[in-house]
Amino acid sequence: MVQLVDEEGQGMPIYEVAADRVGAGVGEWVLISRGSGARQVEGSSDRPIDAAVVAIIDTVTVDNQRLYDKGTQW
Repeated sequence: MVQLVDEEGQGMPIYEVAADRVGAGVGEWVLISRGSGARQVEGSSDRPIDAAVVAIIDTVTVDNQRLYDKGTQW
């Protein structure tokens, strides 16, 4: 399950199920691909996937403000 975040980095009450091929952990921010792009992820074997985790995010910075830093989350 992934929880979507808004442009300020705050969790929204919106969740999606996504296949995780990269081994993300609880609390990590990830990049997801949806639709036909999700089905083209290497190793998906043409299974019916609507969303897939394709990357683990290290940092997010917007307007010189750090919204997320993986190294300081734990």
